[in-house]
Amino acid sequence: MGTKPKVIILSGFLGSGKTTVLVRMIERLRQREGADFRIAIVENEIGSASVDSNIIQEAGYSVTEMLSGCVCCTLIGQLIPALSKLEEELDPHLVILEATGMATPDSMANNLRKYGGYPVRVVTLVDASRWQRIKLALQILLTAQVEPADIVCVNKVDLVEAEALAEIDADVHAINQDVPIVHMSASEPVDAALLDTVLGD
Repeated sequence: MGTKPKVIILSGFLGSGKTTVLVRMIERLRQREGADFRIAIVENEIGSASVDSNIIQEAGYSVTEMLSGCVCCTLIGQLIPALSKLEEELDPHLVILEATGMATPDSMANNLRKYGGYPVRVVTLVDASRWQRIKLALQILLTAQVEPADIVCVNKVDLVEAEALAEIDADVHAINQDVPIVHMSASEPVDAALLDTVLGD
């Protein structure tokens, strides 16, 4: 094994489109980096079963599921050993951790950096069509997901008007002043800026 693999924490509320974006991002990374570019997916969900893993597996990617708790608390002790095992078995270039919708990525990133020595980037996905409702109902958690992000992906932009989208961008920058924002929708390919952030040094 060589250097530590890069770790991407993919954060966002349930229904924001994380799994769909994840699969499309992997496809674009493979196109860009070649078939030998090894990607490991670690999926965390609260509960005893996961629907998302079926979607990912149908797309041809393997998933290591970490269930029965929130990754930002209960599973922190298990996360680094799980990544170490992935390193030993797969020697991936990139690990993508799809976090549960209730996770706070800052604590996850700090633990991975401090105790695992991993280079970590946080990608936070927000749902443009539900932004106003989530902003009002879950403001503290929304801030906790957007504030540590290295890039914010505003998804489902085809479902909102330009004025509403501009307001979302302003709200995001009020939380995280200099964060790059990428607009995306299911009908458009993954933006190159997202891939640059994922692969950047």
